Amino acid sequence: LLFLFLNPIYALFFCAFLNLTSLRINYWIFSFMFTLSFALLFLLKDYSLANYGNNSDIILYIQQFNTIHNLSWSEIFSRFISSPNENEPLFWVYVKILNFLFFGNGKMFLLFHYFITFFLVAYLGKIVDTNKFVIVVVCILLLNYAMLLGITALRNTYAFLIFFIGLFLFDANKNKWFPRIIIYSSFF
Repeated sequence: LLFLFLNPIYALFFCAFLNLTSLRINYWIFSFMFTLSFALLFLLKDYSLANYGNNSDIILYIQQFNTIHNLSWSEIFSRFISSPNENEPLFWVYVKILNFLFFGNGKMFLLFHYFITFFLVAYLGKIVDTNKFVIVVVCILLLNYAMLLGITALRNTYAFLIFFIGLFLFDANKNKWFPRIIIYSSFF
């Protein structure tokens, strides 16, 4: 509940201190409050073109989210075949499905993206260490400091987190086929 009353960054460090001194932090409550508070923190930024550079990735993603309904399903895959750079088919299929589900609302797209990103961070922390997962989450955020400054490259952040989740699941899971699918899907 600290995430409701404090700045999310302060609450995260306080939870890390609590996790360091005791093991009594519920993963599901922490994950939900952590992901929701950080997603709302990033959503409340001003994403207008006047305050962001015209070459910002987040503005490009919002614009492409708003115009992806003009692109057919087959064109998503033909773009990848003709020019694979920045045309990953799984990511753009995901964006097209979200455009349909959110009725083209760009703010909901960003909220969902940030929520999933920070949930993946929390899940990666849980996979690495089931008891000290809050400390691992703090370390992930501090090692990749660009995540705290603003997640702009949506595809790269997803690929980074999904790859490492698959990597850590590969060691923890007896069935090696599922982590391999996760690792290989991070490239698309």
